[in-house]
Order: sequence, then structure tokens, then C-alpha cells
Amino acid sequence: MNIQLLLSAMIPVVFVLALGYAAGRHHSFDDDQRKGFSSLALQYALPASLFLAMANVDRRLLLQQGPIAVVMLIGYSGLFLLGYWILRVMRVGKLKATLYSYTVSSTAVPIYGLTVLVPIYGSQIGSGVVGLAALVTNLAQVSVAIYLLEASASNSDEHPSVWRTVGRSALNPLVWAPVLGAIFALLSWQPSSLVAAGLAPLAVSAAGVAIFASGLVLSAYPVKLTSFSVICSALVCIVLKPALFFGMIRGGHMATKLATATFVGSAMPTSTPSVLFAQQYDACEAEMAGIMLLTTVGMLVTVPTTIAMSPFL
Repeated sequence: MNIQLLLSAMIPVVFVLALGYAAGRHHSFDDDQRKGFSSLALQYALPASLFLAMANVDRRLLLQQGPIAVVMLIGYSGLFLLGYWILRVMRVGKLKATLYSYTVSSTAVPIYGLTVLVPIYGSQIGSGVVGLAALVTNLAQVSVAIYLLEASASNSDEHPSVWRTVGRSALNPLVWAPVLGAIFALLSWQPSSLVAAGLAPLAVSAAGVAIFASGLVLSAYPVKLTSFSVICSALVCIVLKPALFFGMIRGGHMATKLATATFVGSAMPTSTPSVLFAQQYDACEAEMAGIMLLTTVGMLVTVPTTIAMSPFL
């Protein structure tokens, strides 16, 4: 393990996140500005970066991502549904069960991956994992979470349409941007130099803006770190989930650099929307913020650990 390379990949995440958190705690930005940062990151900067990254992925590498997509589908979306079912069996309310199960199964790979995975595994592999994770989680996880949250918050005769919810998720720039980029790569097209140059400033800023926005979001909520449910949820996110990915990748004999980067990505923190969902539905805000903070700090241990375990895949 190259310690210097690992530190150079991890320190920017910690520093920029802490800077965003400090700025939020010192009220340097109001609520509207906080939301503006999140919108800039999730609707513009990250999609631009993912499109350019996926469009430049080698066609052969992209065609090899089918098994990895299945691993992500099971590891993220499958874990989400399993967690929801277990909590419902334990008689946890629908809204709380959805928030907890989504939080422990979601991932910050689309946000932190560009900063951590690209320096370690290179642009082709790192960007490929980030784009695929964004595609799978937004289309097959966020859409389901939105449906369950809307269903739990509505009357029984007001449940949202499944297809409408999935369609709304597909319109998310974090979904269609990497899909469009993948289409370019599969057809061996290259974005014109004008398009690439026009999107480049946004793409370059994507990781920094997204991580800073995560710090701002985290600073806006009270944090509960001593709750048993928060500690257990954080452990599921950064211990059980990587173990699940390790078992699937090793069991499927996927000893490739792409699979290794996917395994390391599974140890990253929960995603920012988990806290935003809690705010939107006025439930478990402190708990979700606590899980996000614990998993972010835990990343300093889990990411190096997964890298050290990678030779055993």
C-alpha cells in the first residue's frame, strides 16, 4: 500500500469536508445558500464530470462492467430492501424503516469517489466506478426510497405511481449524465472539443464543491452519536456492506482492478441525500446526521483497510 498516495487521496476529502462543516457552524452561509451549493454539486458539477468521465472510458472496459453492475445492485439496492424488510418485521414504522435502511445502504461514491478512487486507480477505473455507482444507486435505490417515503407519508389512497417515481429518478442528472456518457463510449464517440472545453470548468470543480456542500449539510443538523441505533447503523454501512461486497466479488472470481476499486468504494460513507430525506420528511434528522458523521470519520479506517484486503479478492 502506497501510504503517501493514500494520504494524498484521503486528506483533501477530510480537509474540504471539515472546512464546509466549519463554515456552516460559523453561519457563513444561510439555508438557501446551503441548498444552492448542494444543487450546484448534484445537478450541475457532478453530472458534467460523470458525463465526460464515462464518455472517455475505454469501450472494452465499459463492456466488462456488467458483473460489477450486478454486484452494486445487490450490494446497495438489495441491502436497502433487506434492511427495510428486517426493520418492518421488527415493527419499526414505514418512514423510519425507509430512512434507516436507505442510509445504511447508500454510498457517497458519486461524491467522494472522484477524489479518492481516481488518484489511486486512475481516471479510467475510478471514473468508471463512480459513474456506474451513480447510475445504479440513483435509478435502482433512490427511486425506491422516494416511493417508500412518499407512500409512508401519504394516505393509503395517495400512493405515488411506481413508474412515475422511477421516471422522475431517471430524469435526475446524476442518472442520465453517466448514461449519456456510456452511450458515447459504447459507440466510440468522443464529445466535441467545444463541448468538452465548455464542461471542463464544472467537471474540475465537481469533487471540491460536492464535498464542501456535504460539510455544509452536516453542519445544519444536531448530531446524535451515542444512540445505539446510530452506532449499529454506522457499523452496517462501513463494516457489513464492504464485507458483503468482498464476498460477492471473491465468490464471483472478479479479480480485476475495476472490482477492486468497487470493493474499496463500498467502504465509503453514507450519501448526503439520507440527511436531506430526513429533513424533508421531518423524521430522524439527528440520527441520520450522526450516521453520516460516524461513517465519514470511519472512512479514514475502512478505506485503507479495504485497500489492504484487496490482494485477497
